[in-house]
Amino acid sequence: MSMALVAGNQAEADPPKGAGLKGALAAAPDTLKTPFETSNGVTWTTQPQAKKFLRDLDAASDRVRVQNIGRTNQQRPIQLVAVGAPTPPSQLLASQGSVVMFTCSVHGDEKSGREAGMQLARDLAFTTDPSLTRFLRRTTVLLVNPNPDGWVADTRGNADGVDVNRDYMKLATPEGRAVTKTIRDWKPDVLNDLHEYGPREFYHTDLLHLWSRNRNVDPVVHDLAKEMSAKYSSALVTSLGYSSGVYGHLVKDGEPFRQVAGDGQARILRNYAGLVNVVGMLSETANQPLDDAEEADASLLNRRRVEVNYSSAVGSVQMGLENRDLLERETAAAAQRNTEAGRSGDGVVYFGGQDDMLPTSSSEVEPKPMCGYQLTAETFAQVRRALALHGIASKRSGDGRYVSLGQPTRGLIPLLFDSRSQYKIADGTPVAC
Repeated sequence: MSMALVAGNQAEADPPKGAGLKGALAAAPDTLKTPFETSNGVTWTTQPQAKKFLRDLDAASDRVRVQNIGRTNQQRPIQLVAVGAPTPPSQLLASQGSVVMFTCSVHGDEKSGREAGMQLARDLAFTTDPSLTRFLRRTTVLLVNPNPDGWVADTRGNADGVDVNRDYMKLATPEGRAVTKTIRDWKPDVLNDLHEYGPREFYHTDLLHLWSRNRNVDPVVHDLAKEMSAKYSSALVTSLGYSSGVYGHLVKDGEPFRQVAGDGQARILRNYAGLVNVVGMLSETANQPLDDAEEADASLLNRRRVEVNYSSAVGSVQMGLENRDLLERETAAAAQRNTEAGRSGDGVVYFGGQDDMLPTSSSEVEPKPMCGYQLTAETFAQVRRALALHGIASKRSGDGRYVSLGQPTRGLIPLLFDSRSQYKIADGTPVAC
């Protein structure tokens, strides 16, 4: 859905962050419309149609490069779209600068994220707005369609029924490996994971948003993620007249009274992103009617779903545009802080809780952190590929391998190997400092 459909909804003396950028994107020419746009939201773009759309977009604009970053178990390509000006830089060059990343519909039956991603790539490719052109010279925008098998089957999981958004620690799926490898190699500063949710009583807003909540996330990265989520993405969406709330919070009379989702588990992408020093968030738009008009017109419902996720994504682009130097500096500093704390055993390590819930049980928190984990040779053989994808180094130690916490991923490593971690991928022996 073109941003032109919502441009000019309201003018404010103090416009929300992203409003100017949104208007600039609305001014982009209507070139290469998706099948969803052509039908005005009556039909969704199929996976083969999307492959053609992206192929045509790549051919039509020097700013766009589409590449395959993996294949599913059904041998469909997992595609990465890179956008930059005058052309997208190489992966190595981009990783040394500013990168904004979107994962679009990792759950195959949540359709609006990938529609929003295709439209955003197209609008960035053809906009002539000077501020956006300057932005694309200094920042690379990445968009990944992570689950083409689920897309074709219209299922939440991949072809094997696995929820890929619960696989960012173990990395058992080709889809999870492709996304994680992209994060490792391109080193994004910002990530927005675009989803949909099923509304119900006390849980029925146009957008639900959430940041990295795992307590092991660097505090500065956490605060930047929360700022992006609330003051950029959510603020832009609400400026358009849509409603917004915090993911997982049931709300009555304007007050949250119960949390049903949105915890700090590291295997979910928004939390994993924070643990590898990326300013990450989640966007979820309601996939069922929220009013009588949407009940009567499915195309209106579908257009709203895409428009909300598109606008949240624009908010994250604005976060990158306004804070490029700060994001580059602080994500690098977080990696260094984690490395130093891991070497010295400073701070604490959490195995439970979240940013607004401080665990107190010894099974959930370690006040005297270990300096690393010893793995047997057999265990290392089992996790070697996952460690490489996470960017985690190890060294030979006796008959096995030693994984030091003195690495940028200090907050993630104990969650992979400690007996207290609910989603550990293997058993490791803590080694005291």
